[in-house]
Amino acid sequence: MKLSLIAVAIAALTTSAFAQSTDTVAAPTNTIYGTLDVNFSTANTGNGSHQQFGSGGYSSSALGFKGDRDLGDGLKAVYNIEAGILVDNGVVGNTSTGSAGINNDQGSSGGQLGTGSQFFSRQAFAGLSSSSAGTFTIGRQYAGSYIAVAGYGNSLGAGLYGGGATLLGLNGMPTRMNNSLVYLSPKFNGFQANLSYTAGAENNIDMPTASGTATATATSGSGYDMAFYYNVPKLNAVVSTWNVATASYAAGETDLAQKTGWQLAANYDFGVAKLYASASGAKINGGNYENVTKTLSESLGYSISAMVPVGANRFYVSYSALDDKSLNDKDASLIGLAWARNLDAKTVIYAGYGNMQNNSRASYNLTDGGGLVGKAVVGYSPVALMAGLNLSF
Repeated sequence: MKLSLIAVAIAALTTSAFAQSTDTVAAPTNTIYGTLDVNFSTANTGNGSHQQFGSGGYSSSALGFKGDRDLGDGLKAVYNIEAGILVDNGVVGNTSTGSAGINNDQGSSGGQLGTGSQFFSRQAFAGLSSSSAGTFTIGRQYAGSYIAVAGYGNSLGAGLYGGGATLLGLNGMPTRMNNSLVYLSPKFNGFQANLSYTAGAENNIDMPTASGTATATATSGSGYDMAFYYNVPKLNAVVSTWNVATASYAAGETDLAQKTGWQLAANYDFGVAKLYASASGAKINGGNYENVTKTLSESLGYSISAMVPVGANRFYVSYSALDDKSLNDKDASLIGLAWARNLDAKTVIYAGYGNMQNNSRASYNLTDGGGLVGKAVVGYSPVALMAGLNLSF
């Protein structure tokens, strides 16, 4: 059934192109882009105050390649590959090796066994885009829910200290989905849909298979994410939901748990200030997860924030809270303050402050836009300051 749906989707995009194969097509476009972010920070995560020169404060540093090829009759082939970079030490991508899936490891080519480093760790996809039917892409891609929490519901987005994605993204919400098919609809009167399906680990196994204390199945990590956007002048809003299986289950559990949830987020530009708000609820349950692993088996969260422009300067304030309703009861709240100024269209200087207020059982880290940060001591409330430079090209 799943293969049939995918085949129908691809056929819908390609039919019109074959109907008028003699159309004049435009030259392909290929773009190299990226961001280099460097900063100085001082932080205390419970092990004393420490200073470092880092990368990824305002946003993650990255190098990407994207483009499209006009196929005629409103149809294009599109692609995008993007690697994360740590400018402070030159590391690119994720250091952990990829996984081809249990019993799905027979290489068709000796040069492509699926076990190397994840170089394009931020995103990697290709597909077809139609001006009338929408865009279908396959690969490693952002989930619509994460786009919402980072871009719609908090003024700090996924950068600096104190962004709402730091807490609200912990509740099982998918961020980037491997082995995924994404459909992005055309815009209609401000409305647009982002629908994702992931095959998960794509394990080629019949029975549950154990690796140490963890057990995986053929459907590990599979599921869907749906986000529906509404964008008009001054107002941007989104509602999203997800249902994704966990990657494995632990000893004492009987099966994969399901990560389910919902999210509402919006922002409105009043001119003198832009206000943001978001709320989300999530569960991770099934297979006795809520009694064994228990981590955030049920949670609620919200965020309120603002951005105030003053000339070339922008001032940010944000407050977020996470209510962990699981047996672990690891609650936290997060305060973020920041300033940014554009020196030109692609050069930003910035400074920020963050305070993660953990309860006595929690140890959530105070993360920034993409750098390496200290691990928090249980029950300690990390505090940090940073200042940096962000260059994009």
